[in-house]
Amino acid sequence: MRARMATLKDRLQSIFRYRTGKYDTSSIAEAAGIYSLTKAGSNITESNAMAISTVYACVYKISTTIASLGLDVYERSGKEVHVANVHPAHDLIKIKPNEYQTAFEFWETLTASALIYGMGYAVIERDERGYAIALHPVHASDVDLREVKNERVYIVKDFGAVRPENMLEIANLQRMSPIRLHRDNLGLAKSAQDFGAEYFGQSGQMTGVLTSDQPLKKEQMDMIQGSWNHGAAQAGTKLMPFGFKYQRISISPDEAQFIETRKFQAEEICRIFSVPPSLVQLPSQTTYNNVEQQNLMFARHTIVPWTQRIEQEVDRKLIPAFQRPEIYTKFRLVDLQRGDTAARANYFTQMLQAGVLNINEVRAEEDLNPIVGGEIHTVQVNQIALDMLGQYSKTISKSDVQNG
Repeated sequence: MRARMATLKDRLQSIFRYRTGKYDTSSIAEAAGIYSLTKAGSNITESNAMAISTVYACVYKISTTIASLGLDVYERSGKEVHVANVHPAHDLIKIKPNEYQTAFEFWETLTASALIYGMGYAVIERDERGYAIALHPVHASDVDLREVKNERVYIVKDFGAVRPENMLEIANLQRMSPIRLHRDNLGLAKSAQDFGAEYFGQSGQMTGVLTSDQPLKKEQMDMIQGSWNHGAAQAGTKLMPFGFKYQRISISPDEAQFIETRKFQAEEICRIFSVPPSLVQLPSQTTYNNVEQQNLMFARHTIVPWTQRIEQEVDRKLIPAFQRPEIYTKFRLVDLQRGDTAARANYFTQMLQAGVLNINEVRAEEDLNPIVGGEIHTVQVNQIALDMLGQYSKTISKSDVQNG
């Protein structure tokens, strides 16, 4: 198993890089003719699509947001719920899923794989009692789903046959890769990016044609062309060779608008991944209020569906059936508001006034030590203790009668 982990560690480090050699699935697919040129003329694979800045930014934003939330195991006992720190699954999903990754790196890797390839996989290693003791991420290209004796079995590189209950699967919509599904859109974005690199690589100067009414030998043409190209790369006044005329080739208005094309394609990629453009630093007409709304939309419509996918799969594979539903997993979605002080303060104020949280629970959320008396729950009526609310109501009623 340690040999397996060492091999996996080396492979995991290349998930976000161009993959080469015998594990390069894109080169194998291209050789087999699976991938064809897009309508824009670019060849798009899961590997080289990550070189498109907006694709990388969207994958990074979603995967790191998921990883930063923190997944906990909870136990429900009657009306009370508390974090089940002693449950075998707690350390796996919260602290140390394996010997070579933190929990943050693990969830970032699985989510990114699902976003890029359509599936994120991790082999579950169990002890003799059947409890999970390690989670080993595997690259999507190293997993093959087969039917063996009328049963589904995963054939996994370095692990062999793995039964479904021992495979953690985080699936994108219908297990589809957004890269393959939207290959033409991404091809246009890559073509615009390549055009910009080539255009500015020539310092934005248009090429031209040198013409002469005198016949020239190839050696003379090569010498003059080399001399002209060298001079064109230098600043200052250019000397025209004797007997030659220079005809400039102008760029079309459509080609000159490639920046607008890139902007549109960047926004299109944001739509594919359901990420607001402002969250990946795209220029837009935004204000503080609509940025806040975009953040809420991102949390509700992008992050929450991913957290529910992961929670349900983890509950199904890592929590024994006899412990469910009393024991379950859940992400700390309140952490999505940590970056917004005003929103966080408003949230805690409402929770305090409604008696949902007490002062010490709020302080714990902010990593502050508890205070004496902070464990009492209060409501907005003069911030009175809940267990005193009935007595307070009787006192008020008696006072009203006496005053009346």
